[in-house]
Amino acid sequence: MPPRRPVGDDAARAFLRLASALDRRSRARDGTRLTPWNLDPVRLAPLATWAEIEEALDRLTRLTRKEPRGFRRDWLDDHLPTLRALIRQVRGPAPPLPRQVRDFYDLPPRPAAEAELESLRREVRRILHVGREDGLRSAVETWEREHRVTSDAVLPTMERYLGLARRDARRLFKLPKAERVRLVATHGRSISGICEYTRDYQSTVKLNVDLRWTWPALRDMAAHEAYPGHHVHQATREWEYLHGDFPREAAVSLAACPMGPVEEGIGENAMWFLRWDRTPEDLMTLALNRLRWGTEVNLAFMVHRDEPRRELLRYAMHSGLVDWKQAVRDVRYARHRTWASYAFCYWYGTAMIRKQFLKMDGDPAMFDVLYWRPHTVRTLTAAFRRL
Repeated sequence: MPPRRPVGDDAARAFLRLASALDRRSRARDGTRLTPWNLDPVRLAPLATWAEIEEALDRLTRLTRKEPRGFRRDWLDDHLPTLRALIRQVRGPAPPLPRQVRDFYDLPPRPAAEAELESLRREVRRILHVGREDGLRSAVETWEREHRVTSDAVLPTMERYLGLARRDARRLFKLPKAERVRLVATHGRSISGICEYTRDYQSTVKLNVDLRWTWPALRDMAAHEAYPGHHVHQATREWEYLHGDFPREAAVSLAACPMGPVEEGIGENAMWFLRWDRTPEDLMTLALNRLRWGTEVNLAFMVHRDEPRRELLRYAMHSGLVDWKQAVRDVRYARHRTWASYAFCYWYGTAMIRKQFLKMDGDPAMFDVLYWRPHTVRTLTAAFRRL
């Protein structure tokens, strides 16, 4: 299929060749995909050696400095540290966790504040009516067991919530009539779910049906992965890419880049955007999500400090209010050489966007800024200031 827009200049060509080369080498190394979303694939001459990759990055740096001031220059400039760090990540040795957080995502390499995590646990106690002397983790496990969906009902329940989320998201966004989400079951995957956006406003949401799901968690997945989360975000970006002012090179989303906190911040706030924050079940889901991503951030720091595995598991269970089996999965994530730092996108990206959402009380002007353009942390912060 031919590209829908030409690669118009050397800066776009250099960026796209770098993204392709790093993705290809990363997959060959350990299977990690670095270009999960590409609105307009194009075949360009490959960069065959590390010397060519380094030379392409130097060239892109020079071209970025020559760009006129504006969104495109800021976008490219924000990605230069990311590309430099990704070269180290793929080539080895990987940058340490604090450098990954700063260079990949333009985020502060700080742990989640224990005071905020404790406040979230108090919120969970309040929702469950659990006293301080009672076991909170066992109460959460009981709540999850009581709200669990049988394995044969997971997909039908998810389909129903996708329909409700789509209905409510269309009150916020004028989406193309052709947009669709297809739901597919997956098995044996370490991730819980993923949105694979292709083009023409189409996505496939893959849901791991081997996990134990509660119906409130499926509501959250429908909002996060599809409406108004990743699917809607990519659909609005595709429309702007085809019809608006959208850099050609930004058609590619790198898995580790300063757009990540914006993308995951949208997903984590999707239930808030839909006003799905009124029932105890939804409030519980929002509190647990926030608590568990903060816990994951702190687990990553514990791994960085080489703390013993038993301490990691103990902290995961105590802080995140999870059972041993989930704690093992959380610790495995925190040990991953690439994805450990990605947890910071959920923690900090969620806070940045939720603060603006609450400040503007759901004003549609916020969605006009947040969606459509391929914002990085820095460009979105500047756009929020202008609001």
